Amino acid sequence: MLRSILITLFLLACNVCTASDISGFWQHPKDPVWLDFNEESGSGIAVRNDDDPSSVGFAVLKEVVSGPKKGQWSGQVFVPQLGSYKQVVLTMPNPTTLKMKVKIGFISRTLEWSKVSGISER
Repeated sequence: MLRSILITLFLLACNVCTASDISGFWQHPKDPVWLDFNEESGSGIAVRNDDDPSSVGFAVLKEVVSGPKKGQWSGQVFVPQLGSYKQVVLTMPNPTTLKMKVKIGFISRTLEWSKVSGISER
C-alpha cells in the first residue's frame, strides 16, 4: 500500500516538473516550421522551415529567462512582418502547448506551438 502511494506521488511530481519544461522541439501551428528551444541558453533556433530553408539556424527566440510567475518566461521573438525582435511572454498551459504572446502598442497576438518529439520527415 505504501509503495503504491509513493509511486503515485512520484508520478504526480514528475508531471508537475515536466509541465514547465520549455526545452525541446516545437512545431508552428500553421506553417511548416520547427524550433529547438534550449532553456539553458535562452534561445529557440529554427531547425526546419519548409517554406524558407535559408532560415534554418536562425534564432527565432533569444534572451529568454524565467518570468515572475512559475511557468512563465520572457524574452525576444523575431517578428518577420516587422523585420525585428519584439518582447514576448511565453507560457505553457499544458506540457505540450507553448503560447507566445507579443504585444506591440495596442495590438497583441498569441501563437500556440505544439511540442513534438522530434523533427518530422518531409
